[in-house]
Amino acid sequence: MEFYVGWSHSDAIFSNYFSDCPMLVSAVPDNRGTIKRFLNKPKRIMIDCGSVYYVKQRERPKLKDIFNLQLSIVEECDVDIESIQMVHFDEPMMNKVLLSEKYMAMERTLFNAYEYINLFKKTGLPNKFEPVGVIQGYDLASITYSAYELVKMGFKNFAIGSLLAKHYKTQIDFIKCAADIVGANNLHVFGVTGIPQMHAMVDIGVRSFDSTRPTMAAVFFQVFYSRPFRTYIIEKSHAKPSSARLNEPLPCDCPICLSNPADLFIPSPRDYSKLRSIHNYYHLRIELNDIRLKKGGEGYALSNVLRT
Repeated sequence: MEFYVGWSHSDAIFSNYFSDCPMLVSAVPDNRGTIKRFLNKPKRIMIDCGSVYYVKQRERPKLKDIFNLQLSIVEECDVDIESIQMVHFDEPMMNKVLLSEKYMAMERTLFNAYEYINLFKKTGLPNKFEPVGVIQGYDLASITYSAYELVKMGFKNFAIGSLLAKHYKTQIDFIKCAADIVGANNLHVFGVTGIPQMHAMVDIGVRSFDSTRPTMAAVFFQVFYSRPFRTYIIEKSHAKPSSARLNEPLPCDCPICLSNPADLFIPSPRDYSKLRSIHNYYHLRIELNDIRLKKGGEGYALSNVLRT
């Protein structure tokens, strides 16, 4: 199971520190043309449609405009990338309260999927580009219906969304339901990184998941450590004590700590938050790797690329 770290234009560039770091980038205006500026480009990238961003806007862009924006993100650098997955323009379930609203969101997602896969086929992109159909549902029956409809449209790669606000047991049930239909090795899970969920996703055998957790935790002055996995609030911050506080670094071999571990404990400006996010990614990925090994799966090396 692969971990795609969520990335936006103002975040640390994870692939500059780690030679094998899949990344998820949303097709929003600020991310246009950004990947070509990376010192080390990710080998595998997923271009999300940015639907969580657009659902909060007054007007939605046209599907073709989103498709073109997705292409512009990897413009001039796709030769360096082995796999580019492009996520169709879906309609998230967030802020949908009434059953009729949820049903219409699911139907809009499926209509967009049909339009998207036809546009994708007409464009004639190289084989490294793959379309991803998003499964949007509000219960097991709607998840099942959505998944089967996407299969009938010809999608081979799938993702399941709108899980973030749900109880972790419901998240796992929805993931398993989708995996049973489309095949776990064809399924990506959006935005789920709780430790119990990671255990369950490894058991189910899903192909990949993504998260912005390393960056979000860093912004809120949190640092991760692994073996065992734990979270600390940096002592000098004004953050409320949701976790134990720590005022000095613990032993760590991440690229930041090998250079200057004290940088992690400087609350601001944002440059130090970016360093914390690199450190947090390193430890969250170690935790995932250990889960895989404990369950009899294959581990992977955590190759560091030191910053220059």
